[in-house]
Amino acid sequence: MSSDSISEDVTEIICNRNEKKDCTIRLGKVFCDGYNDTGLIGCFTHFHEDHIGAVADCIGKYDTIITHPLTLEALTALDSGLRYREQWVTQDYGIDFVSKVGKIRLLKANHIPGSAQIHVEKEDATMLYSGDFNYPEVQILKADYLVLDASHGALDYNYTTDRKSIKDRMYEELKEKLDSDEPVVIIAHSGTLQEIIKHFEIGYVGSKITHDIPFVTTVPQKKILEKLYKNEIKEFRHILTTEDRDYLKLLQKQKKCVIFLTPNDSREYPINNYHTFRIDHYRFNEKTGPIIVEDRLIRFNLSAHASIKDIIAYVEDVNPKEIILDNSRSLYAPNLAKIIKMKFGDKISIKVQPKNN
Repeated sequence: MSSDSISEDVTEIICNRNEKKDCTIRLGKVFCDGYNDTGLIGCFTHFHEDHIGAVADCIGKYDTIITHPLTLEALTALDSGLRYREQWVTQDYGIDFVSKVGKIRLLKANHIPGSAQIHVEKEDATMLYSGDFNYPEVQILKADYLVLDASHGALDYNYTTDRKSIKDRMYEELKEKLDSDEPVVIIAHSGTLQEIIKHFEIGYVGSKITHDIPFVTTVPQKKILEKLYKNEIKEFRHILTTEDRDYLKLLQKQKKCVIFLTPNDSREYPINNYHTFRIDHYRFNEKTGPIIVEDRLIRFNLSAHASIKDIIAYVEDVNPKEIILDNSRSLYAPNLAKIIKMKFGDKISIKVQPKNN
């Protein structure tokens, strides 16, 4: 896409070659979570796959790529060569990066370790990209233009959960299941998976799981864990990987252990007969509650996304004059647009981009 074809809008979502994948969020002349061939400055909000798919393209083009230090740690855990590229600028939350295209700030998003919102301040406008976020433990700056993530922007998901209580309950359930002397599998997205391991090892207040019970994960997820928590990792037990011989011996003898996998990884391993915890954002109601037991499967609602109620509160805090809903990473953008419209009426201009998904 040539610079002549870039929209004159202050903010927009651009999908390369009309593909609804790795679409970039444009805040003025700052491009977030995607690649555009006119870009010189890019930002990445966090290390989930649907937000970092364009990193390699950006490395080859952009002069500057801004992200939180923990996000870069996770990225370089997956590809150590990235660390030596001179484009990287790591920023902690709330620090200004002053450039020709405006002041760029990362704001805490409370989604996974290192996750950030992107705030750009120009002389004539302020712009904010929420990325994936979890309210209320986020930093807020007002912005004229808000690009809003629409993950789970449906009334079916309009609830919140107490994350610490859920993690504590998960720990207690784990201790109970380990009494059966069988392996337990815990399935969670990267980032959340590492948070759970940390909570089990040093976060839970109470009796600990003894270190003679092995913890196992994949090589990439272990590398991310060691990078994210490098200052605390010496307090953790030695964690096996799924490639270690000792892990294969455990499986052959059906010895008790705790296996941590991402949803993608879980499809590659024969785990159907084990006690399984699935951690994600599930629909639940007052009757079922945030923990759903299904025979040898337990679903834990450990939400890392804002509910509808919280999205509305977030919009009120940011107080934009225009919202663009990201329709490239979520099925719910059109629905969320209607909900926001019902709440704010004509006070806020609302767009859905790209229009067809």
